[in-house]
Amino acid sequence: MPTVYLPATVRVELDDRLVHRLLQFVAPHYSARDPAHDLTHIERLLGQLGPLSVGVEPPPRPHLLAFLGCFHGLGRKMLDDSTLREQATELLKALGWTDDDIRLGFEMLPRHLSDPRTSEEQVVHDANYVELLGALGIAKAFTTGGSRGQRYHETVKIFETGVLDRVTFRTPAGRTLAEEGRAYVKAFLRRLEVELKGPTNTD
Repeated sequence: MPTVYLPATVRVELDDRLVHRLLQFVAPHYSARDPAHDLTHIERLLGQLGPLSVGVEPPPRPHLLAFLGCFHGLGRKMLDDSTLREQATELLKALGWTDDDIRLGFEMLPRHLSDPRTSEEQVVHDANYVELLGALGIAKAFTTGGSRGQRYHETVKIFETGVLDRVTFRTPAGRTLAEEGRAYVKAFLRRLEVELKGPTNTD
C-alpha cells in the first residue's frame, strides 16, 4: 500500500472498509476484556482519531492510524502470540500492505502508549488518554478499580498519579482537550474525597 501524506491542517479520514476488516479480525480478542478495555473502547478511540490528527506533523498515514487504533489493546498479545502475528501479517498482506508497512505497524504497537514516536502513535496515545479525562474516564477508573478489589481511596490515588499527573499529551487537539478534562476530573475527585470523609461536626 503506498504511503499517503496529507496537509497538516486536514483532518485524517480513515477508510471505513479497512477499519471494518481490521475490527472483524480483532473483535474476538477483545471479547473477554472488562468494559473499560473491550471492543467498545476501541470503537470510541477510533472516533477520536480524526479530530486528534489535525495539526499533527507529519500528518498521520491513514492506514497505519487505522491499524494502530484497532490493534491498540493487543500490543502484549501480539508480542507473545506468534500465531496471532502470523494471522495479522496474512490479513495485512491480503489488504495490499507492503512488508515495510507491516513491520512499521508491528513496531509501533508495543510502544505507542509509553513512548510514542511516530505521528500515528501520538494520535492513538492521545485518543486513549483523552477518554480518561472526563466522566467516562472516571467511570472506567472505578470499574477497573472495583474489578481489582481496590478501595475508593486507592483508585483515586492510582488515577491521579497514573493519569492526571503523569500523562503528557502529544497532539495540539489532545492538549486542548486534556486541559478541560483534567479540571473536570480533579474537581470530581476533590468532591469525592470530601464525601468519603463523611459529615464533619461543626458544633
